[in-house]
Amino acid sequence: MHVKTRAGRSQQEDATLLRSARGQGAELLDGLTVDQVLGRLDVPVMRLGAEKTEWQCIRDDHAAMAAAGEWADLLEALRYTDQERVMASGGHRVAPLIGEGMRAGLAAALSRKDWTTASAEIEALEGIYDRNPDDYCAAQIVAQAHVDFANARRKAAPQGQLSREVWSEGAVHFERAETLVTLFDPIEEMSPLLAATRYGLVPGIEDGGAVAREWYEDWVDLDPEDAAAHAAHSVNMLPGWYGSLSAFEREARRSVRLTDGVTAKASYAVFHIAAAEALGDLSPTVDLELFLEALHDYQIVTGCQHRANQAANLLSGMAMDFRKDGADAAWQLTKTRAALSDVLWNRLREIQMDCWTRSSESLAFAMAEVFGPALKRGARIVRRGEGLGTLVRRT
Repeated sequence: MHVKTRAGRSQQEDATLLRSARGQGAELLDGLTVDQVLGRLDVPVMRLGAEKTEWQCIRDDHAAMAAAGEWADLLEALRYTDQERVMASGGHRVAPLIGEGMRAGLAAALSRKDWTTASAEIEALEGIYDRNPDDYCAAQIVAQAHVDFANARRKAAPQGQLSREVWSEGAVHFERAETLVTLFDPIEEMSPLLAATRYGLVPGIEDGGAVAREWYEDWVDLDPEDAAAHAAHSVNMLPGWYGSLSAFEREARRSVRLTDGVTAKASYAVFHIAAAEALGDLSPTVDLELFLEALHDYQIVTGCQHRANQAANLLSGMAMDFRKDGADAAWQLTKTRAALSDVLWNRLREIQMDCWTRSSESLAFAMAEVFGPALKRGARIVRRGEGLGTLVRRT
């Protein structure tokens, strides 16, 4: 059985030199500038975190096995990591990463919008299933390939110009995926991976909205620790998909009831993080106190730097917005600043810039918000214990 992984730390790039997008004139609190704050960071700064590096190593290793035709070993590795819920760093399941490696040729063709080559890649994967018709992993790989193709084809259409031909083509791929997935029962196979691919059919089949909640619950029952289940269901419950803001909030709270004994309130945070990415901002239904508690639980589940950076970036953006709202958002700002302080003081030990989606300015704002008084006295930001702290260096 082959499950190829590598420790990500040796793959890290050198520390990134931070620069303000707006230059020296970008001011923060108390007259501090972005570049002044960034220049005081004496902590590791990475372009890409160790967790994402590890995920890519797993993909690459198994893509190399696929290129070498080692399909029996790949299917064995996929089955083992799926049924054993093997987790990589950062809370990411290993089985989907192996699957992505197995479909690397297809993914490359789809990224180039080379539909002919992509179709040929699917045909090659269909051959794997033809030789292993009783293996749910072989069926899952092919089904996911069809879902990937249909989604990519539809997303490639110009905004508002999705033709009947492209839509029909996608429907054919979703139909083939549904046929393959329904040959096996995720519960009987003890397969979160199969449950995930089945759930991925929701946007492409006629009764997707009717089965979304049931299929989501099956996925969660099989693997309550997998944040991917909550993120996928979150988007489908939003307006414009299969829900409304009120329905979305009900599902976010239901997810906590489903997983409270395993991940506490973390799923509520996952719901709102995924929704914010889709909507461009947090849902107006968010319960701030519950969300901040959930975000804390979301980090504690893995204790990793990827999630700590995600949380710090999100909290920094929220604090920036609340500060702009002035006195009307004073209570919200106080709560958010307390949560941000907790992350920086107690959990963040390195900066992973791929997580800071609001750029280095948001990073500087977070540091100034928490360490501002010390920075004004000439302190530098250093690693201290399990998080960050400040130090005035003697000269």
